[in-house]
Amino acid sequence: MAENPVMLGLKELEALETIAGKVERLTVHNGTGGLLNDLVKLRDS
Repeated sequence: MAENPVMLGLKELEALETIAGKVERLTVHNGTGGLLNDLVKLRDS
């Protein structure tokens, strides 16, 4: 994935789509990159 940033971005959007499908409402304040980083931080906590 490191060699192909477009593929990495697609995988990030697919992950966001999966999460969004499981919640009633999703508000993104700092872009998808910030949201995904926050999710990783929550998971690692």
